[in-house]
Amino acid sequence: MGIHHKFYPRAIDMYSLPVQEIDETVSVLEGQRLLESGLLGGLLLQKSDQYFVIMPSDIFCAAETDSLSKRAWRPALFITEDCTMTELLKQWGKAPTAIPVVNNTSNKPIGLLEPLSVANEIYAGFVKLRCFFETVLDQVNESICGIDKLHRVMIWNPKAEELYNVKAEKILSGRIEDFFSNLRISNCMHEKKEVRGLYHQPCEGAHVLINSAPVFDSGKVIGGLAVEKDITEIVQLNQELNKASTQVKLLEQEIRKISGQDCAFNKLIGRSEAIQKLIVFGKKISVTEATVLLRGESGTGKELLARAIHQNSPRHMNPFIVVNCGAIPNNLFESELFGYEGGAFTGADRKGKPGMFELANGGTLFLDEVGEMPIEMQAKLLRVLQEGTFYRVGGSQSVHVNVRVLAATHRNLEDMINRRQFREDLYYRLNVVALEIPPLRDRREDIPELVHLFMQEFCQKYDKNIKKIEPAVMTAFLDYTWPGNVRELKNAVERLVVLTDGDIIDEAALPENLRRNTYISLVTSPVSQGKLMNVAVEAEKQLILKTLQQVRGNRSEAARVLGIPRSTLYYKLRQLGIPAKG
Repeated sequence: MGIHHKFYPRAIDMYSLPVQEIDETVSVLEGQRLLESGLLGGLLLQKSDQYFVIMPSDIFCAAETDSLSKRAWRPALFITEDCTMTELLKQWGKAPTAIPVVNNTSNKPIGLLEPLSVANEIYAGFVKLRCFFETVLDQVNESICGIDKLHRVMIWNPKAEELYNVKAEKILSGRIEDFFSNLRISNCMHEKKEVRGLYHQPCEGAHVLINSAPVFDSGKVIGGLAVEKDITEIVQLNQELNKASTQVKLLEQEIRKISGQDCAFNKLIGRSEAIQKLIVFGKKISVTEATVLLRGESGTGKELLARAIHQNSPRHMNPFIVVNCGAIPNNLFESELFGYEGGAFTGADRKGKPGMFELANGGTLFLDEVGEMPIEMQAKLLRVLQEGTFYRVGGSQSVHVNVRVLAATHRNLEDMINRRQFREDLYYRLNVVALEIPPLRDRREDIPELVHLFMQEFCQKYDKNIKKIEPAVMTAFLDYTWPGNVRELKNAVERLVVLTDGDIIDEAALPENLRRNTYISLVTSPVSQGKLMNVAVEAEKQLILKTLQQVRGNRSEAARVLGIPRSTLYYKLRQLGIPAKG
């Protein structure tokens, strides 16, 4: 049957050694005789209103003439006959040097608990408790580590072996510092503080949520315990999810772009007053059929605004056709716009070909760089705008189309009219509604937002993970006059993303014309020397101050409202002389 231990439900069920009461006058020699006659149980001596138990070992080497009261140092712990082992251990734990003495129902001592039986019972309880403890350690999904006050590892469960790839037989009894350097468990033990649900990265490649606390015994710290939940897979999945979410957002943007369901004007990035007014006015005219003339320097985003107007119009499900008037040879202009019949000229397709107006039927035709259109074509364009009909080259049958025309130019059409390079009647027909897109140098407050938008776009395109732009780089962007406007800015950001190897874009990556204090365009531009620059800077300062006042000085909230990163806001605060706090 193997070794087993008897279960004792009550203290009296244990075999008890005899006990005999004596007084303080009994000598050592008499005590020895009493113990021998009582089968060497114990003597119960009352001394100063306290009871002490004298065991044979206490008087074995003592002088026979001495009084037993000098050898009485083991206090008696009186228990009842029906005292359970649980209650006994609870009382005994408060006085571990005491000897348990069993009293009968008359409250008279009848014997001492037999030490071996008690030890066996305690050991059996210890074995049972250890079995449960080890089963718990095996079954939990958390890593559990326990150390003593000397930082020696006392507990190391299988989940900890799996998480850190360190076997229990290797780490147990060793110092925890010999295996790990970034420790929370020892900090909690020495600081006598516990932590709960704290994110922690104990070593490279491992991510955990840790609960850690000191272990106390009678108010004294005897060690520390840490329970760690492995979230490495969750962190990695979250990283992959963020990457996938970015890709999904880009796909959704493309889908909305194709379907015209997106709020088209969201693509016009900028918090400046000029851009916001432009968006409001653009939305208002987009739902009409009015012809629009977009004016602005090259690279300011005239085509982007034209697309936004189309996509926000009732025609958004129909074609948006772009004609670059500056890229079509003069002799092909008419056939490109109006198409031709088969055999109309040498080299023409036998089946003929529809022109841009026909392709745009029901939708929008965007005439980019309309100021480059040949003067002889302008009369024919005017006829289409007024009547909605035209003839193909070589054709005799009129073609009717329903097309909304948007035109754009960076040239001064009024001067061209004076020089007879542009028809005045066509100008008034195109200029029903005019929208002026400001150059980038006149809306510098939009530059940080544009930079971060382009950086995200190109990081995704080139699989880069750039997290930060040095303030010096942003300063260079803000100081430069950008003669190529948003197009030039986008190209500059793409260049920086492509050439940057790490996760930070620093000043060393800037091209020569963007380096601080060497900006040729900034020095030579008359705008930078006039009053417009001062007005723009002052407007930017007032906008930031007004926003800070609205959010009661909360810098993080102000950056969110302004639509710029917090680091950019702090840079502007320093640049404009606004206190960073207060």
